[in-house]
Amino acid sequence: MICGPRMIRQFLITSMVGGALMVSGCAETATGIVLGTGVYYAANPDQLPLEDFSDVPEAREPRAELVQYGHDVAFAAGEARLTNGPRQRLDAFLARLEAGYGDRFYVVAGRGGKGEPKQAAARLAERRRQAIMAFLELRKLRVLPPRIEFGIDAPVRGAVKVIVRRYVVTVPGCPDWTGRPGVTFNNTPSSNFGCATAINLGLMVADPGDIVAGRHPGLMDGEFIARSIERYRTGETTPLEGDDATNAEIEPTVGAAALGE
Repeated sequence: MICGPRMIRQFLITSMVGGALMVSGCAETATGIVLGTGVYYAANPDQLPLEDFSDVPEAREPRAELVQYGHDVAFAAGEARLTNGPRQRLDAFLARLEAGYGDRFYVVAGRGGKGEPKQAAARLAERRRQAIMAFLELRKLRVLPPRIEFGIDAPVRGAVKVIVRRYVVTVPGCPDWTGRPGVTFNNTPSSNFGCATAINLGLMVADPGDIVAGRHPGLMDGEFIARSIERYRTGETTPLEGDDATNAEIEPTVGAAALGE
């Protein structure tokens, strides 16, 4: 079939008119939808689908809180020696707390008895304090100098107070699936974001006080590090011995010197 110029012109006109009608119909429909939606939300402003960007979920992280315990150690009048009874009670106190790594101990001596000279009473109190410090240090417990901001009850007259301070970790309530996973229209993390990391850190930390503030690493021993590298290069390192290598022949470490470098 051969189409002449007249037929082609009529086809183009028909197509353009049909397309215009279709576009106008869609535009009227879209305009009606928009106007209808606007009228609805104007009458129901509380139904507007707006996100509250100020409601940002709290970061998931373990928290360390400082707690304090105290125990009074009684002494006989005029004595600075720790007898069996007070020693057993102090041991029971430490065992009940499971005292160990990360705990900070402070020893505070009480006032002397009534009628005792002040200087003699001060010397006796210091001797008692030293006896308790030696008892704690023998058990490899860290004793620190007393600090002035302590909010403690003074020890009874003629006694010595042992103060234990430690940080206790509180992990966040996880898992938290109160929010819809993957749906955060306000561009904030989901409610369960960071839960696994926070719980694992809280459970594995040896000294919870490190969560509050890190420790000073101290001076580095450069000579020791240099000797370690030299032993590695010359193959003088101690071989590893484990369950799998008990009966196996372990070859010395091959370092850079053995490779001719």
